[in-house]
Amino acid sequence: MEATALFATPLWSFDYPDRDQLLTWSEHILRLECNDASGLTLTNQGGWHSQTDLLKDPELNRLFRWIAGCTQQAMESIGWDTGRASPCFNNAWAMVNREGHSVRAHLHPNSLFSGVLYLTAPEGSGAIALLDPRAGAQVLLPPLRDPAAGYACGRVLRQPRPGLLLLFPGWLWHEVERSCSSKPRICISFNIGMQPLRSNTDA
Repeated sequence: MEATALFATPLWSFDYPDRDQLLTWSEHILRLECNDASGLTLTNQGGWHSQTDLLKDPELNRLFRWIAGCTQQAMESIGWDTGRASPCFNNAWAMVNREGHSVRAHLHPNSLFSGVLYLTAPEGSGAIALLDPRAGAQVLLPPLRDPAAGYACGRVLRQPRPGLLLLFPGWLWHEVERSCSSKPRICISFNIGMQPLRSNTDA
């Protein structure tokens, strides 16, 4: 017997090694929250959502340079021809979730890839759930010995931890579970697009 998994959905993960720098960025995000307490209400159910212009924040330049390097690795792994179009940031924002806060299921239109970097992730602060993108995959399922198997559940959880970067297609539906922690979970999310490059033969 030969079994082939068709149309796999990529999920890349990276780890930022400098915990002190993560703490510095966390404190910066909390200051931004104090200066703009209302923030935005988009897919967040409670919690604080910053403006989407963090790419302009000089305090975060080092962070976005590191994310750009990780993105480059991921794009090379799928054979992206960077001689014809290069990956680029579309936007970026921060989120602070506390007890009772969550994020409803959503995707990121007009972006090739999306990602999240966790600066703090207290125990019980809510996993990210990645949802099966195949239409109809959960309509009828056979009985399985392990109902929690990835084939059946249609919902894959990734527990956050400080320094974890996740990168996935922008069309992949995802949500964040309700936080049960009194301590804030702080993350920075972003979208990746592409910048077409002119060929040497262009006038």
